[in-house]
Amino acid sequence: MILVTGANGQLGRRIVQHLIAREPSLLDGRLGVSVRDVARATELARRGVIVRRADFDQPDSLATAFAGIRRLVLVSTDGPGAGRSARHRRAINAALAAGVSHILYTSFLDADADSPSGFALAHQETEAALAHSGVAHTVLRNTFYADDLRQLAEPALAEGVLRLPAGTGRVSLVSRDELAQAIAAAALAPRLDKRVYELTGQAALGYADIATRIARVSGRPLAYEAVSVEAYTGSLVAQGAPGWFASALAELFVSVAAGRLAAVSHDFAALVGHPPKSLDCLIHEYFAPRSPA
Repeated sequence: MILVTGANGQLGRRIVQHLIAREPSLLDGRLGVSVRDVARATELARRGVIVRRADFDQPDSLATAFAGIRRLVLVSTDGPGAGRSARHRRAINAALAAGVSHILYTSFLDADADSPSGFALAHQETEAALAHSGVAHTVLRNTFYADDLRQLAEPALAEGVLRLPAGTGRVSLVSRDELAQAIAAAALAPRLDKRVYELTGQAALGYADIATRIARVSGRPLAYEAVSVEAYTGSLVAQGAPGWFASALAELFVSVAAGRLAAVSHDFAALVGHPPKSLDCLIHEYFAPRSPA
C-alpha cells in the first residue's frame, strides 16, 4: 500500500491524481492519503482512496495514519524552517515505528548545508534524518515551480518591471503537475537506480531572459531589474506577507543569484519517459492572451 501525505495540498493532490492515472488498480485498497482536514478530502474518498487523518505536530495521529503502509510519499510541509524540519523528523520516526519499508521525500534542488536559504537547509536536515534512520528512501529534489511565475510576473506586468534579488543567476523551472507526475512514477517504479533524483527543467535561464519571453508572449512590456534583498523583503512585507515568508523567499532568490539552482539533469525523463515541457511552452500556457469566451 502507498500513502501520500499532505494530499489536500497542491503538490500532494496532483501526486495522487497521477498515481491513479498510472495505476488505476491502486483504488482497490492500495492507495491512501493522510490529511489534517478529512472533510476536504471527500472527493478522494469517493474515488476509492483511503483517507486518514494525520497532523505532523501530533505524533499519535501519524502512527495511526502510517499503519500497514509499505511505501510512503512524504510531501514536505510549509512554514518556517525549524518547524518544518521537526515535523519531518516526527513523520520519519512514525514511519519507522509503523514498519514502512520505503520513504520517498519531496526535497529541494539546493538542499545543502552551505545554502543561504533556510528553506533549503530544512530540506537538507530532513535528508540527513532519512540517511540516519536507515530506512530505504529516495530523495526527489524539486526545482522552482514554474506555476509561480504567474504570481511573480502578473503584478510586475502592470508596471513593466520584474524586481527580484536574483542577480544574473539562472534557474530551471518545471510545473507542479509535471513534478507530481515524476514523483508518482518514482513511487510506482519496481526499482529505482538512484538515491537522489534532481527534477529540473530542460534548460536554466536568467530572469532577464524569462522576462523577455513573458513580454513577447503576453504582448506587454516587461523588463527585469535586480534589487537588494532588503528592498525585495520590504516590498513583500508592505504587501502584507508575513516577515518569515518574505525573508524565506528572498533567500531563495539569493540562492539563484549564487548559481545554486542552475543545475539541469535528465532525471525527470528517466522517471517519466520524456522530458518536461519547455519553459517557452509553459510561458505560453500562462501568459498568452486568451480570446473571450
